[in-house]
Formats: sequence, structure tokens, C-alpha cells
Amino acid sequence: MRRKRLLVLWASSILLLSCVLLRSYWMSKKPMTSQDIGFVVEAGESQANLKLWHNYYDNKEYLFLPAFCGDKQSAEISARIYTDRSALLKWDGIDVSGGEALTGLPAGEHILQAGGTELSVVVMHSSKVPALFVTTSSGSLSYIEAEKGNGEAGLYEMVSADGKVVAAGQIRKLKSRGNSTFLEDKKPYQMTLTEGADLLGTGIQEKYILLANRQDQSLLRDRIMYDMAGDMGLAYSPVSTFLDLYVNGEYRGSYQLSEKVETGQGRIAIDTETKRRETGFLITFEYGFEDRLAETEYYFTTKNGQNVAIKRPANPTQEQMEYIAGTFQTIEDEIRQGVIDENKIDITSLARKYLIEEIGKNLDAMYTSQYFYQDAVKWPEDDTMEDDAAEDTAGISGAEGGDRAVKMYAGPVWDYDKTLGNPLIENTRPVNFQEPRGIFAASKQKDASWWYDLYEIPAFREKIIEEYEKVAVPAIERMLEERIDGYREEIWDSACMDFMRWDTFEDFKYEEELEFAVEYGGEIERIKEFLRLRKEFLDDIWLERRKYDLITCDPGEGTMYVTTLDAIEGRLINEPRDPKREGYRFDHWVRKDTGEIYDFTEAYDGIPFTLEAVYVEDHGD
Repeated sequence: MRRKRLLVLWASSILLLSCVLLRSYWMSKKPMTSQDIGFVVEAGESQANLKLWHNYYDNKEYLFLPAFCGDKQSAEISARIYTDRSALLKWDGIDVSGGEALTGLPAGEHILQAGGTELSVVVMHSSKVPALFVTTSSGSLSYIEAEKGNGEAGLYEMVSADGKVVAAGQIRKLKSRGNSTFLEDKKPYQMTLTEGADLLGTGIQEKYILLANRQDQSLLRDRIMYDMAGDMGLAYSPVSTFLDLYVNGEYRGSYQLSEKVETGQGRIAIDTETKRRETGFLITFEYGFEDRLAETEYYFTTKNGQNVAIKRPANPTQEQMEYIAGTFQTIEDEIRQGVIDENKIDITSLARKYLIEEIGKNLDAMYTSQYFYQDAVKWPEDDTMEDDAAEDTAGISGAEGGDRAVKMYAGPVWDYDKTLGNPLIENTRPVNFQEPRGIFAASKQKDASWWYDLYEIPAFREKIIEEYEKVAVPAIERMLEERIDGYREEIWDSACMDFMRWDTFEDFKYEEELEFAVEYGGEIERIKEFLRLRKEFLDDIWLERRKYDLITCDPGEGTMYVTTLDAIEGRLINEPRDPKREGYRFDHWVRKDTGEIYDFTEAYDGIPFTLEAVYVEDHGD
């Protein structure tokens, strides 16, 4: 019996060894791919495990190196290539199968031989921005990106451009976020740390946002508008920085690490705990509630049709919901009557917030990401709200029950990728968002006339002009003279890697040669030109008090999306896009009142008129 057991054990061992050898042989014959290979890079005291990324358009592998790995020709970096398969590894002809270190990884194309496979590897270097390394508990982003709000735990390490570890620790939850941006391939995330850390030099915080800026080819618009708001003195404007994001060793692109619009430590200094009798509120304009009820059940709609979501407290009581809805409704009613009660709402923050929306010509100015916060409301008596809260709160009043008035403030700012003439905004809209002229935030929209109603109040318009001259003009000038160029220098190499990783201008998709410097540099110059011309327009109507009108375009039997033109007395009117008419070709515009061909080289005299389109038959010549 003993001998029989030994024979069975021996046979099993032989079979197992044969399987291992066969698998090893099969694996050695199987072609290697970039997924089988990794790099351990070291520079100074910092180290990172990185994976290659395969570009299906040019069939090359890319190794995206963080800034701490030195400049593009750096010899300071050492790297080891590893694989879990037994294979000969050669880097530019040098045998590194035994884990030998490579000294220096200069930018450019290299040849990696892995077994019988030859891979073309393009090395790219970032510079000037920190790197954030994230490891998810599953080792993947599949679950996180499958559905908005999905998240999981992990680890993080943030390393400065010069290789110093800024912070490291555990992530309680990394989750996907965003609305339209969540639908993009490059997704935004929210990172909640197990223990708070100071990642932005603004103090310890637990929650941070990773903005992908996928709908902004410049990657700069959010940063520009946040920093401009901060320069204008709008409280709690988010501080942010550019960085390179790596998740599970994979380069995910150039991201903007930002503070979150949040209450509590390091952010909006109001207490919003539901069970406390002294409770503040954070609210925001929102749209499409019928599609988002699963996300927020705490909201109200004003008599004017404005949807308002209650962000904090996170789980308000019915009494708190009724209180903030009533308070906001009272403010809206008074504004529609031409009154701003400064005991209830802070007019300076209101004017500055409006200015940010108007300067940027923000597509979302009336509908979403319009935040307001209110001081803590002094609820009567006790320290906690128990089951008898309804009875205790019967006498709540926004400016009563405490030793000071309770005010609402506009802000903080958030979400400005659709500003500053973003060319990705569709030209099928009734407003030309690439046109620097025009009052937009204060235009009247269906179910969203908040800024319009305020702008109609002469005292508020004068406050806008006062704040524009005092704080906005210096902020715009600083942005044009130094800050945008500073962002360009800071993010350039990171953006170059991002544009390769995500084919931002779709050069590869359409089999065109990548011209990063021309395309990206041109996009930044478009922002500067838009902001410069935007300032000229606002200077004209607010500081020089030039007459401003809208000229109507009548396309007749043709069609056009934008049917009004901005006209400033003493300035030229910009010629509109040509209307379309089936079977005809647009020829010219005439003044409808005189029938004369309109001369767009003459300055507008301040007397409104209508333009009428003239067509000629299209014979296909």
C-alpha cells in the first residue's frame, strides 16, 4: 500500500512538472505584448512602477514618464524592465534580461526586443507638474468607470516635480463623477482620503476632485476661471493644480487636482450637520431633475421655475428643506420686484459671481453649478434636534432667532470648461459662444431668469460696474499679461503626453500628423484673444457707457442658428454666419427699413434696425 501511494505521488509530480514545462514552453512561444512588460523607474528618492500604453493608430508603445524623472535627455533616471514571462529582453540592443538597470531614458523612439517580439517604444517626459500615483483595491478602474458614483478603496502617493513625496496614504473611496463629462472616455474622479492631507498647500482636506478637462482642448479654462475668481476676492474659490495621473501603473493623462465645493474644515466655513440647531446651507441651481432624482432627492423648484438642489446638509429634515426653500423664494420674489435686501443676501458676492459668469460667457450660467451658501441659522434653544424638531422650529425666520442677521452668499465658483469661447460648444445653438461680444449670463431664459432679473435692477447693475472696474479688470489684465502664459509653461509637456494618450485633436483618428505645438499653442492663443476682446466689449458698455443693442437677422425662407448680432455704438458690427436656403446661395444683407446693402465696415450709429438676407439661385456653377 505504501509503495502504491509513492507511485501515485511520483506520477502526480511528473504530471504536474510536465504541465508546468508545457505551459512555460507555450508561453515562451506566445508573442509578447506591451501588457506583459513593466518598468520600474527611479530618480533620486522616488520610484514608480509604470506600464506601457499601446497606440492602436500608429502601432507603437508609449512610456509616459512623470516630471521627477528629469528632462527629456536626463541621465539621472534609472529603469529596470520586468516581465513575469521567461524571455530575452533587449533595450536598444542592450541585454537587460537579468534585470540590469538602464541609465537614462531619453525622449524619443526606442526598440525593445521581448522574446521573439520587437516593440517600438516612444518615451515621453513630463515636467514642472507633480504626479499622483493611485492603486485601486481591485487593480482596475473597470468597476469605478462602469457607472457614475461607483467607487472603491485604494492607496495614493503624490510626488512633486522635483521628486519629493508630498503625501501618501489610504484612499477611502475613489469614485467616478461628472454629468456630461462622465460620458467621456477620459473620466473625472473624486478622491476621498482615509486621513486628510494637504495636497494643495491650502490645509488638510479629505476630499479632492480630479478634473479630466476632456471637453476643453486647452485643459486651462477651469483653472483660469477659478484663479480669476480668487483674484477678484470671491470667497472659497477652489485652489487647484495640474498633475499627471497614474492609476495602477497606467498613465491616465493630465488632470487638474482641485478642492471640492464643500462645507467644513478648510472649505466653506459653515456648519451643516442636520442634528445641530445652528445649521447652514449649501445650494445650487440645477436642471433636468426628472433625470437626476436618483442622485438628489433634496431639491425644490421656485415659483419662477428655477430648480435648486440642497447640497448641505446632506440629509436635511423636512423643516430645514421648507426653511431654505422659503428663504430662497422670498429673495427671488423681492428680486423680481426690483429689490435686493442686503440683510438677506450679500450683494458684493452676488455681483462678483455674476461677473465671472459674464466674463467667461459661461454656457451653464443660468442652469447648473451656480452655488449659494447661507450662514448658520440659529434654531431655537437646545443643542440637538430630536423628534420634536417640527414643533421646536415653528418660529424660524432667516434674520430672527439669533444675535446676528443670517445672510446668503453667492459662490463658490465651479465648472467652467464651457467658457472663454470653447470651440467644442456646438455652433447649432441660438447663441454664438465663440463670439466675445454680447451679454449672455443676464439674458432671459426659460425657467432661469435669476441673473436677468438682477441685471434689470439699476442699483445692482451699478454694483456690477463698480466691482468690474475695481476687481475684475485687474484680474483680467493679470491673467492676460502673465498667468495664462505661466499655465502654458507649467502644463506644456504634461499636455503633450495627454494629447498623445487621448488623441485630443483626433490627428491619429483621421490619419493626420500630430502637430501638438501648433494646435495646442493655437488653442491657448484663442483663449487670450477671446478674453482680450471680451474685456473690450465689457469696457465699452460698462465703463464707457456705450449704447448696446441687438440687431435682428431675418433669413427669410432660409435658416440660421444665431439670428441676432451684438451692436455697440461707435463700433463695427461683426458680420454673421451665412444663412442656408435650399436651391439658393446667400449673397448679401440689406437693411430691411431702407433696402440698402449693409456695409459692415461702417460703425454702428446706435439706431437699431433689422437685416434681411438676399439670395441668388444656385445653378451649381
